[in-house]
Amino acid sequence: MMYGQNKPSEIEIEIQSAEQEDEQGFADKAPRGMFTRKGLNNLVKATNRLLPAFEQTPDYPMFEADTEQLPTDFVRVLSMFEGAVQQAISDGVVGEDMMISLDGVSDDQALNLLAGKVTALAQNKEFKKFLKNPPAPKQEEEPSMEEQSAPQAMNTDQLFMERM
Repeated sequence: MMYGQNKPSEIEIEIQSAEQEDEQGFADKAPRGMFTRKGLNNLVKATNRLLPAFEQTPDYPMFEADTEQLPTDFVRVLSMFEGAVQQAISDGVVGEDMMISLDGVSDDQALNLLAGKVTALAQNKEFKKFLKNPPAPKQEEEPSMEEQSAPQAMNTDQLFMERM
């Protein structure tokens, strides 16, 4: 260590660790297969059409070569779409046929199918409206006093037993 440099704080170390775990999670989720530049760029074009609905600039770069694994930054964008579509389906905004999933994507045919769904979502007015005004999170009902006290009593008993 050189003089004048500060040691990273525990928070900085935790942030770095969380970022590495996040990146590894997207790398693990990244589809693998034989992807041509043409198939990849069809999906990029569709992605760039949908990004403005997420208030993001439509500037994902085109692929210059074939690849065997989607890059983690592209998987991150597609996962964002996937989560929004899942919520829209559960709220009845779009049909289940619009489900986006990276599972099983291993060739250009799957990329083109995904690109078609992304393009359809980019043109879907209800989906865009949903993204602009997402529904408020549903609040769960408060458990009754009886429901609350039973688990707490058990936890208290367990705590006393652990101390003995």
